[in-house]
Amino acid sequence: MRTRREINSAEWFGEVPDGWNMVPLPRLFMSSKGMTVTRADLVDEGAPVVNYAQVHSKLNNRFGIHEELIKHVPTGMVPKGLKYSEKGSFIFACTSEDLAGCGDCIYNDSERPVNPGGDTLLLSPVDEVENKYLAYLFSTDMWRWQIRRDLIDVKVFHVNQGNLHETYVTVPPCDVQRRIVSYLDERCAAIDDDVKKRQKVIERLKEYKKSLIAHAVTKGLDPTAEMKDSDIKWVDQIPSNWQTSKLKALFQITKRIAGVEGLTVLSITQDGIRPKDFSTGKGQFAETYSHYQLVHPGDFAMNHMDLLTGWVDISRYEGVTSPDYRVFSARDLAVSNPSYYLYLFQMCYLNRVFFGSANGVADKGRMRLQTNAFNNFVVPLPPLEEQKRIAAYLDERCVAIDEAISRQEQLIEKLGEYRKSVIHHAVTGKIDCTEA
Repeated sequence: MRTRREINSAEWFGEVPDGWNMVPLPRLFMSSKGMTVTRADLVDEGAPVVNYAQVHSKLNNRFGIHEELIKHVPTGMVPKGLKYSEKGSFIFACTSEDLAGCGDCIYNDSERPVNPGGDTLLLSPVDEVENKYLAYLFSTDMWRWQIRRDLIDVKVFHVNQGNLHETYVTVPPCDVQRRIVSYLDERCAAIDDDVKKRQKVIERLKEYKKSLIAHAVTKGLDPTAEMKDSDIKWVDQIPSNWQTSKLKALFQITKRIAGVEGLTVLSITQDGIRPKDFSTGKGQFAETYSHYQLVHPGDFAMNHMDLLTGWVDISRYEGVTSPDYRVFSARDLAVSNPSYYLYLFQMCYLNRVFFGSANGVADKGRMRLQTNAFNNFVVPLPPLEEQKRIAAYLDERCVAIDEAISRQEQLIEKLGEYRKSVIHHAVTGKIDCTEA
């Protein structure tokens, strides 16, 4: 057990206000493990359960449980004697892919009992008390430092009962706790409302960007242009001076195996093609990368194996990528402009146009665009100069939209930091909460 002097240092809390107590967590809670649950076990109706994935979910605000966080398993699957989560208890995630997620938990503020699920730990209160003050405390990096300081240099972080048992918590008098909770509920609700408004602005900007690209690459820039019926099943009409073509006539798939190690490994993300960051420990790793395929600057590379989360981009890098991905290039730059077709391909991902030619099951997350379907996929073929004008127009417009989105995201990030600061100062007694 860590000493009071060690835990009471400024490294995690600082000076404890008069009348507040610092106590070991086991004095307030009993801990128990959750039941084993896999995704295949989940059903629409049955016994309510919360798995570690719901604990880490963005829907979890950490200060209360709500319906979106609750899954269900067959009632008969719940082990006899399993301790369930009741009001005032916490469900902690046992595993996390990053250090920031260590300490994530859900506070049960409802009268509804919920079963702790896969990779979770349940903290059940010894006494029937309101513990929302502790929910705010548990959300701080300050308190989580006690857990995180021993979890280093691993790919998957594990939080066990021992880690939790060694932590301490501050316990203000009950009336002070109520004032702090009331103060934070009011302040955090206002911040959360502001964040939601900005997220809606971002959603509208992204939808506008999608529609702008879709219209430009299929209808062109001239609103007075004469139109004609197309032979493309996902586009009803195109300008009368446009043609159509199968992709195999415009692009050539290449597969050049590297055969050597030491080349830059490229990942296809929804932010584009990026050199893989091995320092994070995230993602999949191969024993050798010599069997990966070469990618040259200017090549297209697409993750056609998963159209739901995959993406396509033009590489700015020399390197290698997974042999399962598709690398291709324009056959004739006098016929097809890569920038125009990049916008068209990315629109097909965003609007799920490729789904009409794909194989797989959408709700299982594995829709794939096989080689034959890709080669025979029919696309618009505007005159080359018009392709270039469309690409230049979209470059200008999309930069402006992306900058507007970035400004909103930066404001949301600042609001998040402000929210953390308000919580930190309130739970440590550094601000007067009597005004709430």
